[in-house]
Amino acid sequence: MPTDSAAARLVAEQGGPAPELDQLIANLRTGPGSDPTVAGQVIAAASGWRRPVRIQVTGRAGAGKTTLLHALALMSAEETTPVDEPGHADPVLDADLLVYVLSSALQPGDRAVLSRLPRDRTVVVLNKADAVGSRWGDAVAAVDQCSYEMGMATLPVVSELAVRTRSGTPSQEDLATLRRHASTTDPSFTLTGELFCSPDFGPDIAERQAVLAHWGLFGVSTAMAALAHDPDLGPQTIRQILHTVSGIDPVHALLHRRYELSAEQRGGDFLDELARLAARAGGPGAGRARDLIEDYLAGDEALWIGLRAGLACPEVVHLAAGYRSPYPADADDAIARAQRWRAVLSSDMPASARRAALRAHNGYIRLFERMSSAGL
Repeated sequence: MPTDSAAARLVAEQGGPAPELDQLIANLRTGPGSDPTVAGQVIAAASGWRRPVRIQVTGRAGAGKTTLLHALALMSAEETTPVDEPGHADPVLDADLLVYVLSSALQPGDRAVLSRLPRDRTVVVLNKADAVGSRWGDAVAAVDQCSYEMGMATLPVVSELAVRTRSGTPSQEDLATLRRHASTTDPSFTLTGELFCSPDFGPDIAERQAVLAHWGLFGVSTAMAALAHDPDLGPQTIRQILHTVSGIDPVHALLHRRYELSAEQRGGDFLDELARLAARAGGPGAGRARDLIEDYLAGDEALWIGLRAGLACPEVVHLAAGYRSPYPADADDAIARAQRWRAVLSSDMPASARRAALRAHNGYIRLFERMSSAGL
């Protein structure tokens, strides 16, 4: 690992502490050759980069947007009005990250809305996946079809069950009722709530109604299958099983990664804005603003921001999928990565991809210098 303090700063997260940027702003505000106007413009650009990623959760009426929000506990997300609602205009979908909620297989209205959304900023969630078809495989098939048709990441989830597992654990009374019926051989027992609470299966109707109210039909069915396999499972284990089958963790993980990518891409926009400010700051009487900004852009902090932005570019993000971390293991790893991204520069990929590759290349070259002491 590098010991140089400048190299250590390269691992600062986007939107976190940025001492070199703070020093740039201080130099633009006061001191020889200060330029308060440019300082204000840099501050505005930095504020745009550092602001929280905006998330919108949208979908048609009744899709379960509110329940999904509660299941994910997305404090910074906002729920929109329904899309494709007769007599109402569709909401403006302009957030950094969009979550589109389905409650069934793709419908024509869903396709129309999704076709207008950016693929790299949209995640589709098939909510109420337990109600799609007659088995979980039907939900998986619907998810695969949506992913194929729309070219967007799509995941199944039962957000209602996820909310229940976040707020509570099965009681001993719940488990006693479920164990009592876990060995039933009647396949119709958990097909519907009415059948599950039918007097045909015993006098404990009130207990079954309570369990159904606590965990829903999908949760009841899953818990009974687990208890039929191992009657000694305890409350915490059953809760974990129910949480897992709700599908909420993969959705949360995907959104977290998309959140990170969005923040990293904004870092590239921030550097572009600084370059434009430097270009406009030239000319007689411009002071040292251009030199100060250009010095910052050539520094460790800006190169790390650029490296992260390059790796997050939608056209090349797949090329970085094998990296366990954007930070290389050692100097040899850094130079190997730099050479790989240099090869992308000479490819026939789009200009935006080659530009991202240049940022990644330059960032890894600087890391190689720091880690090998070649730049000291």
